[in-house]
Amino acid sequence: MFRYATTVKLYDTDASGALFFAQQFRLTHDACEAFLATTGLFVQGKPIMQLPVVHAEADYAARLCWGDAVVVEVEPGRIGKTSFGLRYRLLKGDGTVAGTVSTVHVAVSGKTGRPVQLPAKLRAALTAAGAQQKTAG
Repeated sequence: MFRYATTVKLYDTDASGALFFAQQFRLTHDACEAFLATTGLFVQGKPIMQLPVVHAEADYAARLCWGDAVVVEVEPGRIGKTSFGLRYRLLKGDGTVAGTVSTVHVAVSGKTGRPVQLPAKLRAALTAAGAQQKTAG
């Protein structure tokens, strides 16, 4: 499992001061980018491939407000030949689950726009993150 720590920013909130629902996806996308950076495959400005999200869903369980510390836990879901899933848990400072998100990504060639096989390095990082979760749980 990969962990990403962040803070709810003022621009993440709605008029009531709570996290605007769409910002939960932004927080988890930031965590996804941080996780993918650990693979060494994604150098800023020089993408080897694209990983568009083809499915996303979210559940909201507890209110998050401006200034709240959040830890986003990232763990892999299903890993296919050209796609993979990620599951996220957003945890408040006291460990309360504030929300969950799941996404499915497809590896796409930057040149052709067609699906490509997941690189071995990415598959290994996903598998390792999943193995960490199994031994921790």
